[in-house]
Amino acid sequence: MKSRIQLIVIVLVLVLLGSGLAFYKHIKLGFPLTPTEKETVWTVEATVTFTADGGPVQVSLNLPDAGQFHDILERNPSLTRDFTSEIKGGRIVWEAQNVEGPQTLFLQSTIYRRDDAPQRDASAFDAASVPAMDDAPQKAAENIVKEVRQTGKTTEEIAVLIMAALNDPLNPKARRLLDDADEFGGKLNLAAALLNMAGVEARAVKGLDLAAAKKKQKLKGYIQIQTNEGLRLLSPRSAEMEDPRHFLLWSKHDESILEVTGGSDSELSLSTQAGKSLARSAAIKHGKFRHSLLVDFSIYSLPLAHQNTFKLLLMIPIGALIVVFLRNIVGLQTAGTFMPILIAMVFLQVDLLAGLTLFVLIVGIGLVLRGYLSHLNLLLVPRISAVLVFVIIIYVAISVISIKLDIEAGLRVTFFPMIIISWTIERMSVLWEEEGPRDVFVKGGGTLLSATLIYLVMKNNYVAHLTFTFPELLLVLLALIIMIGSYTGYRLSELRRFEPLVRE
Repeated sequence: MKSRIQLIVIVLVLVLLGSGLAFYKHIKLGFPLTPTEKETVWTVEATVTFTADGGPVQVSLNLPDAGQFHDILERNPSLTRDFTSEIKGGRIVWEAQNVEGPQTLFLQSTIYRRDDAPQRDASAFDAASVPAMDDAPQKAAENIVKEVRQTGKTTEEIAVLIMAALNDPLNPKARRLLDDADEFGGKLNLAAALLNMAGVEARAVKGLDLAAAKKKQKLKGYIQIQTNEGLRLLSPRSAEMEDPRHFLLWSKHDESILEVTGGSDSELSLSTQAGKSLARSAAIKHGKFRHSLLVDFSIYSLPLAHQNTFKLLLMIPIGALIVVFLRNIVGLQTAGTFMPILIAMVFLQVDLLAGLTLFVLIVGIGLVLRGYLSHLNLLLVPRISAVLVFVIIIYVAISVISIKLDIEAGLRVTFFPMIIISWTIERMSVLWEEEGPRDVFVKGGGTLLSATLIYLVMKNNYVAHLTFTFPELLLVLLALIIMIGSYTGYRLSELRRFEPLVRE
């Protein structure tokens, strides 16, 4: 009973741990459940043009921020012979010595946003400060805030009403403030200051509308406010709340966008383009950007060549589960425990029909030749070695005949592991001598049936995607194998055998 409880605890821990990690990767990191699922990825290109004076040049461009909904997966600055680039404190800086004439620099950024992404914590929101005002502007601001607070109840309502008041040309108090707007940093900063006076955390921001996705865009100013539900975006032009998921934050407060030293006639142009990328690729980059341990210390950190190797290795436990189920639950007999898995892996290389044909042909010829060796009364090791030589000769013969008959499938015979095939021929030959041909056909047929089922599962793109994207599910497979291993009841194939006892 004690071992039974331990077994149940182990199975539960494995299932919860494996499925929990996979669920976290899907929900939090965006790893897809299907291999063809795609996510929207934006390419944002900032192009800087200016005329260099002929001496040292430094160009500093503010970088877009990750923001609440977006991640910057890649940044690719222009690489030229004259300029070097370096990212310093949220800005990219190009530097060059002794350049003259028209110059063009660009920065290409890849922006990723999951449609179901949870809102990021905005606890570090830096609201705008309330500037010092003279008596008249101070009184006008206080009156506007007082009137708005009498009408607006929620944070969004207060923000909309204050912005609408500033946009109202017939509002004398707003006109009084706007006359001195330059002293407060412009209309946007003035609106942010009024909102903070009203108890709404707000700041002036500039950014791009990713939903527009056009070749030429300009940075637009907005008011960003913090609510209990997260960050919201207020348009100063329409005095309405807008969807912040399409807004790419580029600067906050009065951050400078572009600074050029050693040049003149500088200009910044922006363009955006939306595209589709495989969700798994985007999720991997997203996880690396977030420094997630499940991505940094995983298969995705390996070189691509090694990743391709593990794609096949991670399928082997699937084959093991199928073999365990067929042998322990169904009662199917096979030639060896893992022989069906090895044959299925060969089928993946040579195709199912060609693989079945080659396997039957090789083993059939091998059994005939092995039967002749049994009359020579050889010892075990020399006999196995002789069978290995026969197998190689069979490989060569099949390959040569296939090329002469223009049958390309025959050339794939070398994918079958010759050592394993030699042992299979030896074991089946011994089985033939001790138990008869029936058992050979039963075990041989069971082996090919198991290998075929394993091949069909391994060939499925959905299964291959899940095993590689969520290797944590191997823990769930292990739990299933342990559960089947503890089963001591009748196998399905034994029900017919013991059926008369049930009738009695």
